[in-house]
Amino acid sequence: MSDRESVLAANRAFYDAFESLDAEKMEAVWLKDPRIICIHPGHRKLSGWGPIMASWEGILDNMFEMKFDLGEIEVMISGDLAIIVVEENLTQRGYDGTQRSSVLATNVFERVGNAWFMVMHHGSPVIALSDDEPPLQ
Repeated sequence: MSDRESVLAANRAFYDAFESLDAEKMEAVWLKDPRIICIHPGHRKLSGWGPIMASWEGILDNMFEMKFDLGEIEVMISGDLAIIVVEENLTQRGYDGTQRSSVLATNVFERVGNAWFMVMHHGSPVIALSDDEPPLQ
């Protein structure tokens, strides 16, 4: 399997873990390291294994269902680091009902041995433009 295919498989494992609502599967995707970073949409930066895994447990415990439809995926690989930029079209069902949103995500993976592990996830909400508003150039 090529580096690109391996990184895409690691990225898919992240979304599979998210959709499974299983904290143990989410833990398996991340590098167990104090320097990892996660920025959930609209939230402050979290650093380190403990705070990041606690945030995922809170998210996963409060959802009944998560489904991702991923848009165009860009992959950049340099040595043992890989960056994926992807649009997440998310449907989630929780205590507040069903919500749909789009998030632009940057996922960074580091190769350790023969496996790729997530070291950073940053999600930013995508704001829909009004019909008369030109896109940023």
